[in-house]
Amino acid sequence: MKKHLIITALLASSSLAIANNNSNLTLSEQNQSPQGNLLNDINLLGDEFGDESTPISNDALTRALTDIHKSAYEKLGLQFALEQAFRYSKGDNAAHNGQSSGKDQSWYKIHAHAGIQLFESARHQGTWIKSELSGSVALNKHSGQTSPDEAWGASGPADCDIFEDGYFYMPELLLSQGFMDGELVIMGGIINQTNYYDINSYANSTFGQFGAAPFVNNQVLPLGDSNFGFIAQYQFDDNWLMQIGGNMMDNEPNRNPFKHTSGKAWNLIAELTWTHDNAFNIGAGAYRLQPFLFHANGKNHGGIAFNAEQDLGESPFALFARAGWSSAEASNLCGASAQVSGGIVFKKAIEVMTGLKEADSNYLGVGISFSKPDADTLAGPNRARHDREMILECSYSYAITPYCLIQPSYQHVKNPAGRGDVDSADIISVQCVFAF
Repeated sequence: MKKHLIITALLASSSLAIANNNSNLTLSEQNQSPQGNLLNDINLLGDEFGDESTPISNDALTRALTDIHKSAYEKLGLQFALEQAFRYSKGDNAAHNGQSSGKDQSWYKIHAHAGIQLFESARHQGTWIKSELSGSVALNKHSGQTSPDEAWGASGPADCDIFEDGYFYMPELLLSQGFMDGELVIMGGIINQTNYYDINSYANSTFGQFGAAPFVNNQVLPLGDSNFGFIAQYQFDDNWLMQIGGNMMDNEPNRNPFKHTSGKAWNLIAELTWTHDNAFNIGAGAYRLQPFLFHANGKNHGGIAFNAEQDLGESPFALFARAGWSSAEASNLCGASAQVSGGIVFKKAIEVMTGLKEADSNYLGVGISFSKPDADTLAGPNRARHDREMILECSYSYAITPYCLIQPSYQHVKNPAGRGDVDSADIISVQCVFAF
């Protein structure tokens, strides 16, 4: 469950952005008004660059990067976005596997999207090939021994874009075709479902938003990547969008799906989205309902999930929430059989409290989640167990330039992996994100 949804903080995205995380708009646009998933926003990257309200907004590097993005699209039909981050974390807890090493973690992580237009069609959105690359590298000896979730015992990663040392893979390589004046889009190939499902403007990406797994994707949803699949999306009008898709789930991310796809595990997921500029007369909001089926270990399972984001009028505050339930207590592919999470975002907190000018994309966020971990994540039947794991995360994202931000954060994990024999974990981290 690696949510690469796009490119949220200070990315080279315009109103044409790949999903994401979406989270399909630049963070400044998200914080002003979450508009939901118009199909153009979901399926294409933009040719503009960054948040122009940052303290350093028109330096030579920003101008050069802007020119590169525009030239690539105009001359080659190429749209791209690249995120890089250097992250340091210090945790206080012994690992649930009995190890105590790996508490100090230093990592480099990278995530990239690219799309190239094969056939141009202003009416039907055209024909595109889309690709994605993700990876991480350990920068100290402890990081190389164990990843953060192993070191601190949570049922999901403390940062969903940190994998093993030197681990790189391609979550997506697909063909996208628009129809019906762009109202219908059909995609097929190797699909990263997190790029299209469960999008949230405020909790969707580790590059500038929250890092803990429940705030990147609902861990009940059996979302997969690096596997063969399809997605069909249809936009009814400005407010309603529906999509349905399915993936094979038996290929591991760093393996060739042509050689390792057996058909023994698969999913089928639908999503109905309603978005409005003034939802319930409160402010801009988006609401998503996600029924799903999946097959694993020879058994069929089902469930339902929900995703919401809501601005609170003209105030600097916004809310986000997710909830989900699965009929299976084991073999849940993303780590939880039940989960609820939510939080609040305080936009431009320093400016509101002190009057000092700051970037539109800056925000202070607090999130909390309660999960019933999948039984497969628990180490042995004789362990003392709790019914739930609780994660609290507080993060502040501060943009310096349109391509660079600093983000300190704090996580508290209670009952890691539902274990009753492990102390709570406290994780302090800071990362510097570069987006091109």
